[in-house]
Amino acid sequence: MSVTPDVPPGPAATPDVPRDPAATPDARPDSAATSAPPPGLDAIRAVIRDLYDDAPRREQERELPAKQVRELAEAGLGALRVPASHGGPDLPVTTLAELLVELAAADSNLSQILRGHLGLVELLRQRPAGPGRDRLLRAAAAGELFGPAGTERSGADLRTLSTYLATEGEALYLHGEKFYTTGSLFADRLNVLVRYRNGFASAIVPRHAPGVEITDDWDGFGQRLTASGTAVFTRVPVDPELLFPHEDTFTNDYLDAFYQFVHSATQAGIIRRLADDLSELVRGRVRSYPLAPVPSPRSDPQVLAVVGQVHSHAFAARAAVLSVAEALDAAGRDPALLPEAVVRSAAAQVLNTRLAGEASWTFFDAASASAVKTSLNLDRHWRNARTVSSHNPAIYKAALIGEYAVNGTLPGGFLNRGIS
Repeated sequence: MSVTPDVPPGPAATPDVPRDPAATPDARPDSAATSAPPPGLDAIRAVIRDLYDDAPRREQERELPAKQVRELAEAGLGALRVPASHGGPDLPVTTLAELLVELAAADSNLSQILRGHLGLVELLRQRPAGPGRDRLLRAAAAGELFGPAGTERSGADLRTLSTYLATEGEALYLHGEKFYTTGSLFADRLNVLVRYRNGFASAIVPRHAPGVEITDDWDGFGQRLTASGTAVFTRVPVDPELLFPHEDTFTNDYLDAFYQFVHSATQAGIIRRLADDLSELVRGRVRSYPLAPVPSPRSDPQVLAVVGQVHSHAFAARAAVLSVAEALDAAGRDPALLPEAVVRSAAAQVLNTRLAGEASWTFFDAASASAVKTSLNLDRHWRNARTVSSHNPAIYKAALIGEYAVNGTLPGGFLNRGIS
């Protein structure tokens, strides 16, 4: 049954602010280097710690995390990559990567919910200064959240869009229907992918504008709290300043790598939580098995080896995500380094998909049969990891890597083909 819960709106949309002529932000600003964590990071980590214990219950009872999403926004997670010229801390992707893995370990629904917001901030960072771009970056710095509305159910593939813009006199209106609108239920503004001229564009509209209807009808077996449902747009006004064509090849390819990086960070966080949960379970086990070499599971070398394997998977998955983040930061400074970021991002998807599958299966070799109890909700790790891994199938990312390794070529950016 489709449900559209009442979700409290976030902060009021940030009004237009006259651009400071003295502020000339670089379209690809270098990340600020700091010797001590900015104060906001402590607040973000405090919110993440509070999420940890309650996440299994909320997922089991299907309690949507509207409150938790707003707390993360108020703590500043959505503003981390906003340039200093627009009120943000302008932190590197590597810092974001560490926080995303921590967040996904606490509740992997939340890291996926924020993916659309983080991607739009990256898009805005790459664009030249302008009234619309500057307004949205200031809104993100003030705590507003952006949600995605890119994919549609109909059509032969993800490039086929029925959502369109219509002109009535001098006004522009949005019409259409989207699916997989992950997190848009909790957003202040929506990033709607539309056909534009001979390509695609992002049309940014208010979440609560007349004509916008979002329904939480996601029925996947994993990531159940992401509100990845349906959005319908009926004659929604579009501000021409908030229409951003996807015309720059660098930006399209960078965003392809960045969006995948967020998925890989979510996978890494799930494996991290698997490792933590397994350690706790083994510490509490009192019964063993007749064929075990020792009576206590805590001292059983075979059980401990399984725990070590899962922790090693968590280590490797996190390392892969940080490697992608480093490459994205490098590409932001030097566009010639972008191919390395694209390939690393694809490799992290291939690797973390396998690691998550192995870790979530091997987990039960050390956790014992009692760990399969529904009340523990430990199956959510496999379900969530498999769901995240299905969004961008690893087989295509492996083929991308092979094409580059053998022939030295990469496909065009996915946003160029209508994927977000």
